[in-house]
Amino acid sequence: MSVQSAYLAIKDMIASKELIGGERIVYNRLFEKLLVDKKTLKKALIKLQTNGLIIAVSDEGLVVRNFSYTDVLEIFDCRIALETMAIKQFALHGTQARIDDLRNLLVPFEKGPLSAKVFQKINYHFHDIILANSGNRYGYELFDKGNFWLCMEVIGLKRPLKEILQEHLDMVSAIHNRDAARAALLMRYHLENSKQAFLS
Repeated sequence: MSVQSAYLAIKDMIASKELIGGERIVYNRLFEKLLVDKKTLKKALIKLQTNGLIIAVSDEGLVVRNFSYTDVLEIFDCRIALETMAIKQFALHGTQARIDDLRNLLVPFEKGPLSAKVFQKINYHFHDIILANSGNRYGYELFDKGNFWLCMEVIGLKRPLKEILQEHLDMVSAIHNRDAARAALLMRYHLENSKQAFLS
């Protein structure tokens, strides 16, 4: 297993709550689970630490980062700023092929999302297509470096899936009509709703 594969495997363990926030990293457990050598595991853990997913705590060693209440609210605020900008640019300049990709993601769920886990992945791809095709490379890189999605995966979807799906469909409609102002307004509404669901 490569360093990158080990990194992604541990990242998935955090996202799925197999490793929970505040839990100490137990090397032997990871050796047995991932079947990696010490050097590879150490490099993967350094990468996770560099990205802020695990932290060093005195007397405990490496610990899974526990996203605080404040962390989550600040991440939502960053997402609102970056994603309203991104969807506006995507609506103005995105290719029809990418707009079709966005729509096609949602087609299997038109009768309603059945699995929260599957829909969470679709939700990620939906937002990622918009960010990646906004034409703002720095905005996309900022989003990626912030590790916002890991935090979102850990806290999960706090609202009814049908409600989230409808908001996605409304955004696709605005993008298809090249209505950048409406698309940005709908994205803000969508993310504010998710933030309020976390607060309640």
